[in-house]
Amino acid sequence: MRGKLMLAGAAIAALMGSSAALASVVVVKSLGPSAKAYPPGKTLPESAKITLQGGDVVTVLGPAAAQTLRGPGNFAAGQMSLASAESKRGRFGALRASEVAKNPSIWDVDVTQSGKMCVTNANKLKLWRPEADAGVKINVRSSDGKSQEVDWAAGAASAVWPASLPVASGAEYQIEWPETGDKSSVTFVTLPSEPADLVGAAQVLIENGCQHQLDLLVQSASKN
Repeated sequence: MRGKLMLAGAAIAALMGSSAALASVVVVKSLGPSAKAYPPGKTLPESAKITLQGGDVVTVLGPAAAQTLRGPGNFAAGQMSLASAESKRGRFGALRASEVAKNPSIWDVDVTQSGKMCVTNANKLKLWRPEADAGVKINVRSSDGKSQEVDWAAGAASAVWPASLPVASGAEYQIEWPETGDKSSVTFVTLPSEPADLVGAAQVLIENGCQHQLDLLVQSASKN
């Protein structure tokens, strides 16, 4: 599959269906006695065997899916690469009304979350909120004291990042709800380009400490 692939909604499914995915997997979470042997960010070839002891819980992300492995046992790293893309596609379409709303893109700012946020295209950055029934106004404030109000219409889950507050790598921005007093903060990390596949995206997010985005990526691609 050629061209850049967005890791959002149905586009994640497209990534999973790519036959050109890299022949490697990456560890995204590791707990237990073998955690030092399989730290987050460690890459493994398809031919590798993952040997776990009792009490080990290791989550691995491959070109096709993510899977949580529990020890004791020996596991083939390649099983994450060979997961059926066809069986995955139905899980990444539109959210059902009964499901809790989830951010449709790892590249959109979830205004309820604080921490580091990796950005691939600051000019197209969007804000996202999980509850969109009612209209609301929020304030976005930069570290130099500049502030911009965002008027969120009822029913709208996404809003464009205010152009008056250019995104600067390493800068912190406060997001405030004047009516409730709630606050969150985000520190941006700008990336030179968008990762081409799931494994590449996970590596970039781990390297830059963008944990919430990594959790969303793994959750979207998880087999179990």
